[in-house]
Amino acid sequence: MRARSLRAIMATFVVVFLIAIFAIRVINYRVAHTALAHEVDRRLAGEIDEVIAISNGVANPAMIRWIKAELDDHESADLYFMLIDRYGRQLAGNLRLRPPPPIGFSDLGEMAKIPGLTHGRALARALADGGRLVVVSDNDSLHAFDSLMFRIQLTGLIVTVLIFLAGVTAVAMAISGRMRTMQRTVDAVIAGNLHSRVPLDGTNSEFDRQAAAFNRMMDRIDALMTNVKHAAKDVAHELKSPLARLRSRIAAVARQSEGERLAPDVADILSQTDQIIDLFSSLLRLWEIEGGHRRERFAPLDLRALIGEVAESLDTVAEESDRQLLVAAGRPLPMRGELNLLRQMLVNLIENAIRHTPIGTRIEVSATQRADGVRIAIADNGLGIPTEAHALVVSRFGRLEAAGHLPGQGLGLTLVEAIVRLHDGTMRLEDAGPGLRVVIDLPGHG
Repeated sequence: MRARSLRAIMATFVVVFLIAIFAIRVINYRVAHTALAHEVDRRLAGEIDEVIAISNGVANPAMIRWIKAELDDHESADLYFMLIDRYGRQLAGNLRLRPPPPIGFSDLGEMAKIPGLTHGRALARALADGGRLVVVSDNDSLHAFDSLMFRIQLTGLIVTVLIFLAGVTAVAMAISGRMRTMQRTVDAVIAGNLHSRVPLDGTNSEFDRQAAAFNRMMDRIDALMTNVKHAAKDVAHELKSPLARLRSRIAAVARQSEGERLAPDVADILSQTDQIIDLFSSLLRLWEIEGGHRRERFAPLDLRALIGEVAESLDTVAEESDRQLLVAAGRPLPMRGELNLLRQMLVNLIENAIRHTPIGTRIEVSATQRADGVRIAIADNGLGIPTEAHALVVSRFGRLEAAGHLPGQGLGLTLVEAIVRLHDGTMRLEDAGPGLRVVIDLPGHG
């Protein structure tokens, strides 16, 4: 599996590096340890080869004299010798071992009971006359040096690992800090603040150049979006006045044509003109919400009180259309938001439930406190909406075929979602079994 996150990449790199540095340290120690052992074996073999060459490989007086000379030589103070005949009798040397070491190389420890020797290396050779020559090297100093070398390697490994981990941590913190800064900027842009930019530190580093490139991209996007918004608003404003004048003229014609044959057609034209004006008003409101400018009006509020106010104002509408509106919101629900937009959100959702459900439908509005905010749920036991159509009804101008005969522009849920998004919340549609449930989660900043 490939590492996809920064944490996984850094963890993989750290593990691989630690394994590599550990292997290098172990190899260094083993190479040095093996070299010392080989040097000891080479020395022992050289000593025995020399005495055997002098004595022709038999326990004769020449070999005994050589061993005595070696024992008298202070440079050979770390060597022990033992010469025995074929019957095991000691002929020369300062070493007495019972039983004698096996032929070849072997290691001796404290069990050998050699005074002053804790770690020894022995080499035993069989002589031509059946005797045996044993040379033992006192390796206590070499063992101490080997232990010191092991501690040095271990200390070096620990120091290297600590320095490496400190460096990796510093790099990870620097990268993570930059990424968090960029993520905050991206989140602000997603929330509608196109003026948000990644701060520069002036070092002209790779991070700084990347941030500068990102900021230039955002400048370009901001300029393009501003042009589009201005063009759309200009068109809407330019059409608003002519449409208002057109409606006034049509309303005047409708009053003059009361009782005449064209009166129904004039009334229908007036109704369609009102729908067009409402559409432009809704689009202007949607553009304003999506632009994020209404965040400046955020203030503390009690969502429970707002739900009660909206439900009370729409209760009569629900009764007149033979629907039942129920509200369940207990204790205060503090949060920060734009009061008028949240009111419009609730009105749109409840009116949608009233308009698009059969007579006798029960509509329930609930609000609960959660650990990370508040949750609003508006559910009905009507016909519901197929799951595959949930995305359609939330999209701009999205309407179901069954609702085509009802008035509206298909912007109700689009406006609701824009308001929820402006408040850093989420909205989803669920099957209420039967009916539809709209669930909205909002951060509860009291």
